[in-house]
Amino acid sequence: MKLRRADIVFIMLIPAVVLCLWLLTTEQTTLRIPADETHSEALQAFRDDGKKAAEKVCRTCHAADRQPLSEQHPPGYRCMFCHKPAPARAGAQGGDP
Repeated sequence: MKLRRADIVFIMLIPAVVLCLWLLTTEQTTLRIPADETHSEALQAFRDDGKKAAEKVCRTCHAADRQPLSEQHPPGYRCMFCHKPAPARAGAQGGDP
C-alpha cells in the first residue's frame, strides 16, 4: 500500500493534536487550598468526610460578609471542584505522611 501525501499529513497531525491537548490540560489555573492554620479545619473535613463536608467549612469563612469571593468567581457552592488541597508541607504537624 502506497502512502499518499494526505496520509502523511494526517499521520503528522496526530502527534500535534495530542501535544496541544496535553499542553492545554497540564496548567494549574486555580489556587490550591493552602496547608496552613487558617484552612486546617477545611482540610481535615476533606480528609475525614470528603469534598461536600469541606465545602460546608469553606462557606463559613468565604461568606459575603467575611471573606467574599471576587465578582468573576463562579458560584461558591462547589469549592473542591476547582480548588484542590495543596500537598502537605514537609515537617507539617499533625498531617498524614
